Amino acid sequence: MKLLGLVLVDPPQAARQAIARPRPMAWTAGVLALIVLAGASTLPRQLALLSASLAPTGDVMQDMHYSALRDGLLRIILADRLIPPPTVVLAAAILALAAEPILALAEERRRTVWAVLLLGVTPLLIQRVGELAVTYLAAYGPRPHPGDAVGLPQRFTTGPLLFWPAGDSPPWLLSFNQRFNLVSLWSLALWSIGLRELDGRHWRAWHLALPVCCLGLAAFFTWWLGPMVTSLLLGGP
Repeated sequence: MKLLGLVLVDPPQAARQAIARPRPMAWTAGVLALIVLAGASTLPRQLALLSASLAPTGDVMQDMHYSALRDGLLRIILADRLIPPPTVVLAAAILALAAEPILALAEERRRTVWAVLLLGVTPLLIQRVGELAVTYLAAYGPRPHPGDAVGLPQRFTTGPLLFWPAGDSPPWLLSFNQRFNLVSLWSLALWSIGLRELDGRHWRAWHLALPVCCLGLAAFFTWWLGPMVTSLLLGGP
């Protein structure tokens, strides 16, 4: 918990502490557990909203459609809440693998690289806490739409959607907003600081350029795989 606080208020000191006492597995397991716990805390409100939105309407065709949607929407909600946001987690793993040969550290110091760079997943916990607050503070009418239960936590946004007028936004902007926002920029800053501390030198361009490239690569993979994963969760072909 002390290290968690340092990451949020004093990232350079947190990186130095991780270098002095590298415990990447314990740290990652602890932070991911907190992220999953915060994500799961939104489930009661989401499932209640989903149940209300799929309540019988008296229209046979509409009710059959809702019945077909129920299991797929439930799987999407559970996956979204119980799996940490994949783009930043994947970017952290790619970055750690890429940084090892660049830093040319001794083999016994590989754990140090992972310990420092995995600090960059911490902002995901703050994102989950914000989503939790929005989920329980948001209000809906007596007849919500089925998609409202799925997208309720995403009403907490720190990306370009903040500047988009109220109403429907284009799909590409929703996808971009999920991957590039203040949370991912915060992770970039933590990774850059960590690389500088590992390098033991003054700031260099690659300390920032490498995390940016890894985040872009991770964003591409999650964007490419996203439709296939959604189709599988919905039960589509």
